[in-house]
Amino acid sequence: MYYVIRAPDLPRAKEFYATVFGWTYTDDNHIQGSSPAGGLAEGSPGTDLYFEVPDAQAAVARLRQLGGDAADPVSYTSGWSCTAENGSLALWQPAEGYAQTSPKCAEGDLFYYVVPVADDSVKDRYQAALGWELSTGSHPNGWNIENSAPPGGLFVDHAGRPDLYFRVADVDEAARRIRDAGGTAGETQPNSAGWHAACRDDQGVEFSIGSLRQN
Repeated sequence: MYYVIRAPDLPRAKEFYATVFGWTYTDDNHIQGSSPAGGLAEGSPGTDLYFEVPDAQAAVARLRQLGGDAADPVSYTSGWSCTAENGSLALWQPAEGYAQTSPKCAEGDLFYYVVPVADDSVKDRYQAALGWELSTGSHPNGWNIENSAPPGGLFVDHAGRPDLYFRVADVDEAARRIRDAGGTAGETQPNSAGWHAACRDDQGVEFSIGSLRQN
């Protein structure tokens, strides 16, 4: 799995996330030591979450066969990738040496995500094309994606891009840093694993933060 945060002003975005999460960056704008891997890019505000597949061409063909849409995969140094489903889904076939089998999901890392889909037909299409193993979630219309690292969920309620959750030690403290840096952060909400809050950076990129309950 791989994610990209896009923002119109890239230097400003790098400063914001360095302040909030302590990120540092490589020369090509990847996040140093992130696990799963991630990076920042210049563009319209938003995020892309690339799901790893063994064969991008086959996954694209399966999506199209089931009534979805997907661009033809393009080859990069890191492997083959493409966007699909009007930009709501992204696929990545890693090149040798780029796959991450056991991401750390430590503080500052992506540690959870939620994929929203419009209806059960889209859920079934994603499940078939990506090989997801789904189990009933704790919320109505919610599903757990069992064979995913980091873990994730799927909600059948509306179409949109995945919501990315970044791990922090304390949600209230991280929310303060976000507001001080010019972003917005909603109220801290409890969940089955800990706490979370919906946020937005100072250029309009939506994301979430979360902390885990200590046993």
